Amino acid sequence: MTVYLIDGYNVLHELRRAEGRDRGDARMRPGELELERSRLIDRIASFMGGTTDRAIVVFDSHEASLQKVESATVAVEVYYGSLRRSADAIIERVTYAVSAEENVVVVTSDYGLQKTIFLPNVTRRSSRQFVDDLQVHTKKVANLTDCIRMVHRVEERLDPDSLEALKTLRDRLSQEDNKGGSGRS
Repeated sequence: MTVYLIDGYNVLHELRRAEGRDRGDARMRPGELELERSRLIDRIASFMGGTTDRAIVVFDSHEASLQKVESATVAVEVYYGSLRRSADAIIERVTYAVSAEENVVVVTSDYGLQKTIFLPNVTRRSSRQFVDDLQVHTKKVANLTDCIRMVHRVEERLDPDSLEALKTLRDRLSQEDNKGGSGRS
């Protein structure tokens, strides 16, 4: 099993640039950042799908404390850093914590972080390399004729009530799975 430790904003901005969606400034319209993070997490979840690998995506934040966010799949965990712990510091700490037991791929464009994580079973990948991997994966799983035109997510096409019902069902099934019973026959 491999654990991917991903600097979320490095990869998010690199993906926008690679797809030609970066307007040249770092600012995004209101609500756009949340949508971009969700898209990125979905892409990473798809990338992890069908493997025993897992990913920990870390975003910088201006919150007072570290926050874990519920993820779309079991294979992807999402954390937001804090004022005291940047995404880089969290990735470095987790690298040393899990590297003794698992192979680790650290995905970041931060050269300083790449220099500090020299361990035998740690591989370093730049955000650009990882985005290339994501794009190759997307092309493999998508219908090649529709891949470029595919810009909408299913949840964007559902009415709010249906979307909320599906999220509630997902959460309930997740809770049942965590308790050891599936609740299904």
